Amino acid sequence: MKVVASSEYIFAVYEGAIRYIVCLERKTCSCGRFQHDEIPCAHAMTVLKKKNIKDVHPYCSDYYKHDALTNTYALPIEPMPDKSDWIAPESVLEEVVLPPRYKKMPGRPRKKRKKNPDEKITTNTNCCGQCGQEGHNRRTCTFFPKDS
Repeated sequence: MKVVASSEYIFAVYEGAIRYIVCLERKTCSCGRFQHDEIPCAHAMTVLKKKNIKDVHPYCSDYYKHDALTNTYALPIEPMPDKSDWIAPESVLEEVVLPPRYKKMPGRPRKKRKKNPDEKITTNTNCCGQCGQEGHNRRTCTFFPKDS
């Protein structure tokens, strides 16, 4: 990947013919992974490597850090009582749950994509391994007779 700096925090990362815009200040990338996962994506990692930044922790969300994990399990988790001791509201007990209306048909499902009329429909024809012409194979080829 090729990195081109636009400013101190904004970079253009070229991956083949595709350009991604990475902003380290706002922790964003035009691919969307940096914002979604809140971890630097491959493009952001390329920029960080180009800038010789070894500590990527400031660019990661607090959810992935050690303190967040230990705080999650700091409080004791109480086990559930036996099912016979559960207290369910009357509205839940009266509710009737029916099976789904759709029944899966047996066999392999149909293809979802329908080909356009202008798409070529391919048919397999035999092709000779010696002469390359269609309609016959190497064993029945008459263009190059076998030497006995």
